[in-house]
Order: sequence, then C-alpha cells, then structure tokens
Amino acid sequence: MLVDDFAAIEDDFVRMTTQTVFCTATTVDPLGRPRNRMLHPIFVVRDGRPVGWAVTGRTPVKTRHLAANPHLACAFWNPTQDTVFVDCVAAWVTDDDEKRRVFDLFLETPTPLGWGADGMAGFGPERWRHSLFTPLRLDPWRVQVMAGAEYPSGELAGRVWRRPPSR
Repeated sequence: MLVDDFAAIEDDFVRMTTQTVFCTATTVDPLGRPRNRMLHPIFVVRDGRPVGWAVTGRTPVKTRHLAANPHLACAFWNPTQDTVFVDCVAAWVTDDDEKRRVFDLFLETPTPLGWGADGMAGFGPERWRHSLFTPLRLDPWRVQVMAGAEYPSGELAGRVWRRPPSR
C-alpha cells in the first residue's frame, strides 16, 4: 500500500530501525555490481521526512562506489519478521557543524543504537574533527515497512512511502 504522508509509517519505521540497529547496506560499483556490508545508522524524522547518518569507514571501495552512484539501499530485519527497506542517496558529511551534530547524536543516543561515551572515545579529544570520523548522510527517497504480524494475512507488500518529487 502506498502512503502519501511519512507520518503514516513513522512510528513503525522508528521502532523497527531502532530495535534492529544494524542493517545490510548495498552500494553499486562503477560496473553496476552490488556490494553488501553491515551499517549502523541512526534515522530521525525531520520536517516529516526521514534522514539518517552512519559513522562508517571511508574505505576506498565505498568511496569509489558512492562516487559512481550515490544510491544506497538499507535492509533491516529482526526475528519477529519485521522488515524495513530504505532506498536513499548517500553523501559523506564534510561540514564541521553537521559532523559535530552527528557526533553528538551517536554520543547521546542510548546504546545499543547510539555508541555512548565508550564507543566515541576512540576519536579522542579531536572528537568530530578526528580524521577517522567520517559520517555518511542517508536521505531516503523510498521507505517500505512490513510488520511480521502482517505475513499470516498474506500482506507481503507492506506500506511504502516515496519522497515527493522536488519542484
């Protein structure tokens, strides 16, 4: 079922991504071949739309993939069969103010979703200015939420939200 307003799936989206924590993230190389990896994003809802960040290594492979094609797909699954699929555009965060906000988000969000002081300690006194602190911003253009409780009824499409086209 297609939903026009993200608010129609917001509660389930936040609950499922928060409880699941990790997702499989897929990028595509310059030859069109997919590559999966695990990612630990935190999604929030701003102005009625989801936005996420992941603190991840800016590896040569990931950097090459995103330079060729900035689209990234996230798949969340948990044992209750709740699933969330997030198709987004990804971009490295380079702005110092946004990097600081992302650092604080991962520091202040309770574990296991956030990293807490222990998890962020590896960036030392430089904190968000540390060369290894490389957040990735995720701007979803499509989100599909499927509750495991719906499967026995035969409802396998879930609810889908798509970002309205830019004007």
